[in-house]
Amino acid sequence: MVRETVESLRAQSFGDFRAIVSDNCSPGDIADQLRAWVDALGDPRIRFVAQPANGGEYGQGRYLFAERGDADYFMILHDDDLLDPDCLAKGVATLDATPEAALFVADPRLIDVAGIVSPTLTAQYLHDHGRTARGEGLFPILDTHMATGLTPISGTLLRASAVARAGLVDEDCTGNFPFEMNVMMRLGDIGAQGWLSHETLLSVRYHDGSLRNTLGLMHNPAVIGTMMTLLERRRYDGMPEQRRRLILSRLHRARATLCWEAGDAAGGRAALRAACAYNPRSPKSWGLRALYALTAPPRPTAIETDAV
Repeated sequence: MVRETVESLRAQSFGDFRAIVSDNCSPGDIADQLRAWVDALGDPRIRFVAQPANGGEYGQGRYLFAERGDADYFMILHDDDLLDPDCLAKGVATLDATPEAALFVADPRLIDVAGIVSPTLTAQYLHDHGRTARGEGLFPILDTHMATGLTPISGTLLRASAVARAGLVDEDCTGNFPFEMNVMMRLGDIGAQGWLSHETLLSVRYHDGSLRNTLGLMHNPAVIGTMMTLLERRRYDGMPEQRRRLILSRLHRARATLCWEAGDAAGGRAALRAACAYNPRSPKSWGLRALYALTAPPRPTAIETDAV
């Protein structure tokens, strides 16, 4: 899949780019195989780098952004996604013509491991991420990302100067998640706008091995803690603030469940008090709070999570 992703770059009609294939401590000899393959391409635009330590998506993102040099635009492309041949050309042309836009994002098609398109998953993705309800053109990054996650990190073309002004991510965050959310929130913090194109210009691969399916997001203490850190240090107005509080309520409820499973009754009850405070209208939070007030937690169990 990495090779297919790189070949989708080499097939771009816009050829004035530099690309780094950054390996994050893959097991076995995968890094050596990829280095040899990239070297054999003989393409001076593309180089391979093996990271000395697995810094997660935050580590990769910080490294890649620092290596952007004098590039006007910057993109992170996940190793299983593919760009259509005109994706970069249309993104660059749009951002060149729209200086007020901090990013360009296009509609995707969803594919499986074999590259077969799923019309059902594609339609569901476009609906769930707010694409079908929004017209083409400029949009407020903060509002749309908080509401539906409209702006993914993979395949989105970012204006480097806007990202530098916002700061790529919060300095104290590490691991794998929520890197994408952090980038978009920081752009939202400076009031940045993006440009949405409804032309399908990339393929997003959904499969069992993708990070979104292996992290166990709402059952992973590191993920929950990082998201809470990001959201609790911010305050917004209107809909983004409502969404911030709703998400925090869910996160505290998830933390309560983890505490309860670990036998930490006090921690679980404290987390549920916070969940109810952030969203007083949540029947799930109040229901769990009543349940935990009347019952004792189970014996502690070991919780296995992916490293983040």
